[in-house]
Amino acid sequence: MVSRKIFAANIVGSTTTHVDRSIAFLWFYRQTAEYADRTAAELAQDLHDEDFSKPRVSRLHKELVNSRYTVKGGRPKSFKISLANVGGLDAKYDSLLGHIEVPETGSVLPVEWVRDTRRYVEDLIKQINGSFDFGFYDASAVLMRRLVESLIIEIYIRQKRGAEIRENSTFKRLEFLIGYVCKDQNVHLSRNSNGDMNAIKKLGDTAAHDRTYITHESDITDLKQRYRRLIKELLTESGVVK
Repeated sequence: MVSRKIFAANIVGSTTTHVDRSIAFLWFYRQTAEYADRTAAELAQDLHDEDFSKPRVSRLHKELVNSRYTVKGGRPKSFKISLANVGGLDAKYDSLLGHIEVPETGSVLPVEWVRDTRRYVEDLIKQINGSFDFGFYDASAVLMRRLVESLIIEIYIRQKRGAEIRENSTFKRLEFLIGYVCKDQNVHLSRNSNGDMNAIKKLGDTAAHDRTYITHESDITDLKQRYRRLIKELLTESGVVK
């Protein structure tokens, strides 16, 4: 994926106003997950940093408020891209990112489960599905393991108990996390979750570390139903999905 500097140079011919360029930057940040939202003042500085003239912040703010492409962000006076209108921006700017978009499927997990929640979770699920669809089963298995690990951590972040699963400033290994969360009386998972998590961990560990074994499609499909059930639980318990 291209850098912001290259993206900025690429949009010169297709954007003529400060608000158009700011919306393009907001779209770029959504695609790269660099920022969840951005204020008019921050966008004005971003444009200036990439050699565009710096817009007047108050005017830019009003224009972003009135744009159909933006909605309120999570911070005061901030903006993010409207999901209802993102398709038009995708069509306009996708080719400028320097990568090929693959069809979105639900071959392992439905992306709809996490639409407009955590961008990194949405991207992980897209990569899990895409890797599976193209036959990159080792990659898919490793990412399946990573998603489980990430969602366990999200549970403790949500409960403001992150210190319990850290060693110094680093989160503990997945083996510890599985044992800890499955015994935690403040986390409500099904009795099958321990076995399901360990099965996914073993699949991902083998894909990542076994020197000669290549993951097969059946290795993933045999666990798919259990994996979906587990991820649905973790998404709910972590607060990623209401």
